[in-house]
Amino acid sequence: MEKVLNLILNKLESLDHKVGSMDKRLDALDQKVSSMDKRLDALDQNVSSMDKRLNTLDQKVNSMDKRLTADLKRHEDLIQQLIHSVAATNVKMNEMNEKLSALDAKADQAIEQIADLRESAASKHDLAYYDQKISEHSRQIYKLNNQ
Repeated sequence: MEKVLNLILNKLESLDHKVGSMDKRLDALDQKVSSMDKRLDALDQNVSSMDKRLNTLDQKVNSMDKRLTADLKRHEDLIQQLIHSVAATNVKMNEMNEKLSALDAKADQAIEQIADLRESAASKHDLAYYDQKISEHSRQIYKLNNQ
């Protein structure tokens, strides 16, 4: 019986030793889990921080998108106004070109008429000559009348 008890005792000691070894391994695992838990907490904080940053960036992008959309709409309106103004200016320019063409034709006609008048009109020299001749003829007529 003593042998059996010794065997049981040896087995118990062996089991105790194994339990002690397992206890140490569990402590080591517990420390590793605790370390991993701390690292996970740090990662969770980093993820939360990144999430906040992403939310901030998302808000900024949305704000910029709204501003860009408003600016594009305003520029589109301005371009449409510019197109209408250019079209109206082109119409007015065409009208002005027609009027200028008519004025050019009238000016050319007036120049021709002036040239014709210059050719047919008497000059100062001619008028002075005719005035002198009329005076001479008037004296001759007076002389003839008085004789």
